[in-house]
Amino acid sequence: MRLVVVATVVLSATVAPLPANAATAPVIVVDANRLGGALKKPGLGSLLGVTSRTTETPAALLAQTHLTVSQHMTARWNEGERAGTEVVAPKVRGTDVKMIARYNDLMGGNPWYQWQGTAHWFERVDEATRRIQSYRDTLLAVAPFNEADNKLHGLERDAAVPGGTYDQKFNWLWTQTVRRVRAIDPTVPVMGPNWEFYLPWQAGQQQKMRDFLRNAVDTGTVPQIVGWHNLGRSPGDVPEALTRYYRPLENELGVPGRPLRVVVEEYGPQTTDSANPGDFEGVPGSMIRYWADLERYDVDFGAMAIYTNPGLLGNTLRRTGGGALAPNGGFWMMKWYKDMRGRKAHVNRWDDTTNGRAYLRSDALASWDDGARSLTVLAGGEDGPVDVRVTGLNARGLTGQVRVRLDTTVWDKDPREANRRVDAGGDPETGTYNVFDKILTVDGGGNLVVPIRRMNRYDGYRVVVSPAAGPDAYPSKYEAEQAVVTEALRHNGVPASGGAYVGGLDHAGSAVTFPVTVAATGVYAMTVRYAAGVGPAAHAVSVNGVRQGEVGYPATGGWASSELGTVTKRLVLQAGRNDVRLGRGTGYAELDYVDVRPDTHRYEAENAAITSARAVPYRSNYVPDYVGGIDAPDSQVEFVVDAPVTGTYRLAIGHANGTTAPADHTVLVGGVERAVAVYPPSGSWLGTEQHDRAARAATVLVPLTAGENRVALRKRNGFAELDWLTVTTP
Repeated sequence: MRLVVVATVVLSATVAPLPANAATAPVIVVDANRLGGALKKPGLGSLLGVTSRTTETPAALLAQTHLTVSQHMTARWNEGERAGTEVVAPKVRGTDVKMIARYNDLMGGNPWYQWQGTAHWFERVDEATRRIQSYRDTLLAVAPFNEADNKLHGLERDAAVPGGTYDQKFNWLWTQTVRRVRAIDPTVPVMGPNWEFYLPWQAGQQQKMRDFLRNAVDTGTVPQIVGWHNLGRSPGDVPEALTRYYRPLENELGVPGRPLRVVVEEYGPQTTDSANPGDFEGVPGSMIRYWADLERYDVDFGAMAIYTNPGLLGNTLRRTGGGALAPNGGFWMMKWYKDMRGRKAHVNRWDDTTNGRAYLRSDALASWDDGARSLTVLAGGEDGPVDVRVTGLNARGLTGQVRVRLDTTVWDKDPREANRRVDAGGDPETGTYNVFDKILTVDGGGNLVVPIRRMNRYDGYRVVVSPAAGPDAYPSKYEAEQAVVTEALRHNGVPASGGAYVGGLDHAGSAVTFPVTVAATGVYAMTVRYAAGVGPAAHAVSVNGVRQGEVGYPATGGWASSELGTVTKRLVLQAGRNDVRLGRGTGYAELDYVDVRPDTHRYEAENAAITSARAVPYRSNYVPDYVGGIDAPDSQVEFVVDAPVTGTYRLAIGHANGTTAPADHTVLVGGVERAVAVYPPSGSWLGTEQHDRAARAATVLVPLTAGENRVALRKRNGFAELDWLTVTTP
């Protein structure tokens, strides 16, 4: 189980006092009296986030998320490129999404961008510019080059290109290329130089930008949008480069049209960074740190760099079988951001500069909506307590009683998985979770303190402060104080979801029984909000009088009057009403609420324990991560799966069999053979362009015991590849 300690709210007479256990908590200050211009939402973009496959990024999902998507250019030389602008244009037309068309990819070669001479290049530039006319309405800009500071392989050796150095040759080539583009289309915005690195405090990089801009000014080829990549762990590199180096350089050189619009065309840390593995793409708590700085310093556009499969809106969608996609926690974080309205509210981030770790902690962005008279704050980015301190609410007319809503979006990583990469997590999620929604009182100075207790660095958080009104309905959420309470006490408390919680669950007969109603029989995930102030604890769980294990509670930093956490327990529920009882177990715990939803977890093959086979992760392709090479007698993939109660379960196994003969795997549970999974021919393999058509689901029934079970799929006959496993009731 994963501990996710979420927020409590404490109102104080002044801004300064905080709860005793939060005296050293980081502070994010949101000043509602200090408003700027409209939100630009520059973070809502993704390199290759949309592809041409009809099963990827469907319009209903696309319309809810990105504002800018960076795509590869395509023309007659690379037809079939699924992330090319020509084939993606019909999908984004009519949405808010605009594409940046990269011409660099027309060069071809291996590695990418092999320089093949000016005649070759100019022919392709001309043809590409003519072809964009049919979908100009979908373009934000044309980027003639990508990472041209170091990746035009062979340019430096071309004596036909004027210049004694690579940089001099590139500046000449920039001029000629932009002139050719504008000769065909005088009005299309041009973006550049689009370098892989612009860290201008490093030797040579500011001189490189100076020479580029001076040449562009002198030749009349200044781009309408200037951009570069920020492929580092520190979001602070963007404001540092922009405000201390680039903007002053624009002014010094008298760049026409300054200040130019800015795009950080790829942002985020390399997910191969061994010190920070997988901690970025699509992960809510990672994205928000970049969004905050991009917004804070008025960057116009941005796109997440891609290290996972294209077509998944920056790792925020998950394949669920047959080509269907479902949102994960990152998707809902982006939707929150896109749905924000109004003017920016100033956010003063709390920085930790210890040991050079600035900009690696929590951050937030905020907006004030005049129409709704509401303040929205998105926050996240670290583990531990964080205080969101709101000031100046009285200047916005929010005094006395106000409605305060706190929601969270969850990025799950199954602790049982062999692959610990964070970006390999992100289960599909049915939506966000409400922590509380109630009436609170702003102090006389117009201030409000919202402590987020033990923030999880991978999750996202939203605070909304608005005029007093009743709460929304949350059908999957059941308050403990409204349930059947046995040998325990109901307590009032501001931090609790509904203003009350249940404590004193200290006796053998103590229990809280929740009347949970579900539409269909199946496996459900129950999130419990609790407090365990004196150490770990547990409650026995039963459903309709039948024991279903226990839910364990890691220690929190206090009781429900000051700090609350969440844990998740899987249950088997029957269609209709279920009496879910949490009774006295070990230790001591208090209960706030439970939230019960269908279990959406998939056990991914590439994250399992693999023997004599190979995991096939993303490698610049358009296929899902999977396990192949299950060819040896001892080849197997072993999953650790969770069963709520002892009984028979149905396993669905995502697979492909590209041969013409049936294949099968032995299914072992705890080392004992329990079934055989049969895989008929599917026409192709998972590692092909037809992977959605090739993917099939084989089902078997196996007995599982309550708790963790080791389920292995072992080579038997023929050949098959594995994608995922799900566990449901028969």
